[in-house]
Amino acid sequence: MGLGRFLLWLVRPLFYLLFPYKISGLENLPEQDGKPLILCSNHISNIDPVFLLMGFKNRPIYYMAKAELFKGPIATWFFSNVFGAFPVNRGKGDTVSLDTAERLVREGKLMGIFPEGTRSKDGTLGRAKSGAALIASRTGASILPIAIKTKGQKVRLFQKTFIYVGKSLSSEELHLNNPESPDLRYASRLLMERIAEMIDNNTFAQ
Repeated sequence: MGLGRFLLWLVRPLFYLLFPYKISGLENLPEQDGKPLILCSNHISNIDPVFLLMGFKNRPIYYMAKAELFKGPIATWFFSNVFGAFPVNRGKGDTVSLDTAERLVREGKLMGIFPEGTRSKDGTLGRAKSGAALIASRTGASILPIAIKTKGQKVRLFQKTFIYVGKSLSSEELHLNNPESPDLRYASRLLMERIAEMIDNNTFAQ
C-alpha cells in the first residue's frame, strides 16, 4: 500500500462520519484490474471523487483533473498520489493527457471520468462531453455508469449520499466498436440516459 492509499485508509472513518454514504451494485465492478473499463459518474459536488475512492477500496481509480489543481509540488504530490490524478488542460486539445488516459485503460487500470466535464451547480444532469466515449472507442473499453444521488442533489454534512453502480456498457452497445466511424454522440447520450435512469429509479434506502 502506497502512502497515498494509506492516507485514504486512515481518514476513511472520519470521512464516513462527516459524509455518510451507501454503495449498491458493487457486484458490477470487477475486483481486479484487467479488462479495459472506464468509470463514468454524474458530478454534483467537489468530493464526488472521494466518495468513489472510499467506496471502491479494492480498486484504485485514476482521474483526469484540471491542470489548475496541480500548482506546486505539494498539491501535485497530493492529487497524484492520493487521488491517482493527472492534469488535463481543458478546452486546449490536450493530447498528452488523452494519451495517458488511453495507456492506463489499455493496462487494465480503472479510469474515472466525469463526462459532464464540470460539477453541476444545481444537481441536474448536463450533456456529456465526448472524452469518455473517445477513449472507449480507441481502447475497446466498456463504460461503467455510476449515479450519485442525495436529497436535493446537494451533498451536505451528516446527510447520506447514495452511489449506484450500474451494469457496464460494451463498445457494441455504445456503437463504438467500429474504429473507423465510432458514434461518439450516441455513446455519450446513452451513457447519460443510463445515469439518469439510475437516479430516477432508485429511491433513498437506509
